[in-house]
Amino acid sequence: MNTLLRCTEAISRVASVVARLMLIVVAISLLLQVILRFGFSYSLPWPEEAARYLMIWIVMISASHLVQNNELVRVDFLDLLWPKRLLIWRNLAFRALMVAMFVLIAYYGWDQAEFSARRNTAALQISWFWPYLAIPVGAVLVVIQLIAVTVRELASGQPIEEHISQMQETAQ
Repeated sequence: MNTLLRCTEAISRVASVVARLMLIVVAISLLLQVILRFGFSYSLPWPEEAARYLMIWIVMISASHLVQNNELVRVDFLDLLWPKRLLIWRNLAFRALMVAMFVLIAYYGWDQAEFSARRNTAALQISWFWPYLAIPVGAVLVVIQLIAVTVRELASGQPIEEHISQMQETAQ
């Protein structure tokens, strides 16, 4: 289990770093576009398209980082009323549904990426495969993190929320 947790931690760190680098590229390219357009009355054809596709990649790979750290948006005001054992089983059912959904997203996302591989984008002139590839890659990363979070929760016998809060307290 420690190997699984180390691997998912490494995946999460890499996803976070890659997403941050992509966000920096988006910011720089859009800043360059604004300066050129308003300062020199000249605009490049590619920054808006590149920013759009990079933002899709950022969202999809950041989702796995959010799952690993239990930071997805949720409604949890009734969680204090549930017994801990029942909360674990509820989380297990919820994650099983999420895994099924993301497996479908990965499958159909890959199918769409393959279908789009023969066409090129308008400004960047890259294959549509690369923007569409963000969907299955992000979905697979989320599935890996969901499985790891579930294994960690079942092994510890406590809801993942408590496990993460304990880890944060020991880190401080």
